[in-house]
Amino acid sequence: MVLNKRLFAVLAASFFAAVSWASDYPEIPSLNSRDTVFKQYQKQIEDANKAMFLGKDIGGYLYFYEYTAGEHDTLISVAARCAVRYDTLATLNGVDSSTPLDGVTLILPTVNGLFIPYEPETAIDILLAKQYSVECLAGDYPTYTIDGTDFYFILDGKFSPTERAYFLDPGLVMPLEESILTSSFGMRISPISGKWKMHNGIDMAAPTGSSIFAVKSGSVKYAITLDPTYGNYVILDHGGGMTSLYAHMSKMLVKTGDSVAAGQVIGRVGTTGLSTGPHLHFEIRLNGQAQDPQKYLQRL
Repeated sequence: MVLNKRLFAVLAASFFAAVSWASDYPEIPSLNSRDTVFKQYQKQIEDANKAMFLGKDIGGYLYFYEYTAGEHDTLISVAARCAVRYDTLATLNGVDSSTPLDGVTLILPTVNGLFIPYEPETAIDILLAKQYSVECLAGDYPTYTIDGTDFYFILDGKFSPTERAYFLDPGLVMPLEESILTSSFGMRISPISGKWKMHNGIDMAAPTGSSIFAVKSGSVKYAITLDPTYGNYVILDHGGGMTSLYAHMSKMLVKTGDSVAAGQVIGRVGTTGLSTGPHLHFEIRLNGQAQDPQKYLQRL
């Protein structure tokens, strides 16, 4: 099912109002234990952890601070220094492991958990919204307006293995476990027409039914059946203008609108459409322009 990004915002208003937080948070100049504000922040984290352990209402222990990241800061290093989980910082600030942080002002909470925006936009936001949609809309979780953004707060929530894949995904994995490269990117004589023409991807021969993997986390932009040229094919949107295409499938295992993780099986090798034998036709495009996939894949 495709998630309506405005669904949370519309329905939440009829269930309960959000607690509003002003955007004027105490600013931490340095993540140094000698810094007075940072020491105060650490003490409030410690108090919140104790309260959680004792089963107390955590609402009175949730505060927010600001910190402007430096050149060498990463989300992982900031989380470790603050003793706050990286998934907490990632969801509250809308960043992932590859986001450059130099000069970025981060909001640092004193309590661990997942912050799911009413109107999810990033791949990880959408994945979390789908997972927790029933509970959020039933009013099972408190809501907060933080720096102008409305969130559901999942106390002590953590990324699942699939969600960690979204966050930590560093690049592209191989779309097939084992294959033979039978046609490269560029001009070639078409095996179908016998004419000289541009080949916008690569062809990878593999046995019918072999698993086809998503090369990067993203969402299913199109899942098309019985196209005259590509047969059964899937296009994934990875954000940042990057898409990947998987053609000639014997079977598709995802549908339009699905979120997928890097390495997830999305289909099976086949020979549908214009094909001379079982293989995967694979493309990568940036802003609609075909790229040579061999420059992006980890090995080939």
